[in-house]
Amino acid sequence: MKAIHKWMVIGLIALAAGCSQQEGKSQNSQGDQSGKAVEHELGTTTVPENPKSVVTLELGITETVAALGISPAGVADDERPERIAASTMEVIEGYKSVGARSEPSLEIIRTLKPDLIIADSDRHKAIYKELSEIAPTIGVVNDTADYPEVLAATETIGSALDREEETKQLIAEHKTDVSELKKSVSEGQGTILQAQYTSSNLFETPTSSYFMPSFMNEAGLEYALEDKKETSQDLTIEQMLKINPDTLLLTKNADDPSVVEQLKGDALWNQLKAVQNDRVFELDHNDWSRRRSLPAINERLDDFRELFAK
Repeated sequence: MKAIHKWMVIGLIALAAGCSQQEGKSQNSQGDQSGKAVEHELGTTTVPENPKSVVTLELGITETVAALGISPAGVADDERPERIAASTMEVIEGYKSVGARSEPSLEIIRTLKPDLIIADSDRHKAIYKELSEIAPTIGVVNDTADYPEVLAATETIGSALDREEETKQLIAEHKTDVSELKKSVSEGQGTILQAQYTSSNLFETPTSSYFMPSFMNEAGLEYALEDKKETSQDLTIEQMLKINPDTLLLTKNADDPSVVEQLKGDALWNQLKAVQNDRVFELDHNDWSRRRSLPAINERLDDFRELFAK
């Protein structure tokens, strides 16, 4: 399926501001510096004008930085570079791994001497102080983000990178493409549910509060599992049958066995409308769950058309 890549290059002059050490603000270990104040999920941080050495600590953040034309010096990639989209790798190849997204190596980050760190506001809140002692650090929602939060995070990242104009164009073109998708999606698709089958014989099921499901609602589709508090629920087949979606999107890792094959003899599984109507699709977990960015959506638009177009 055809991927959509759109990279733009436009510069923007940054504002000047002083940096002071206080709670909610970060300061480079090298001392005071001029730059611009950026508001983010963990406070307000003065970042340098046009940062050159950037470290990114979540996959969706890395994709957004790459989409804005920046190749980060360090990336938290879980030491699994194959999880990074090919379109992103084209921009960032040569980066230094700083370890796991859940627990990045402060020692490796320090050796890179970054002038900006972009962290996840949930995952990395506990180490925000240590990160800020290494370099100015901003936190955005990504690990538990819904679609509107990713849009907001994209604007924050663009501001921190001095790429506001590029960011405006990235978002504007994305919204235009989404509007075109809405026109192509047929009515009466019924409900949709996304899930990943686990070794515990449960379905780890993102709710309407999670990134891809919230985008489905934005695109005019009807997601089946509404939950305004939790981003995921673990469901048995019995519980899934109560929801009984019209379309089931099963995400799995490339080396995982087919869930459809594993469950084809299960009586409850075969009662699902999606199974009976041949509306069960096995999709790549990386593309449909781990990637939480506008480029991730852009590269799935053709998939959505194939699955749900008129």
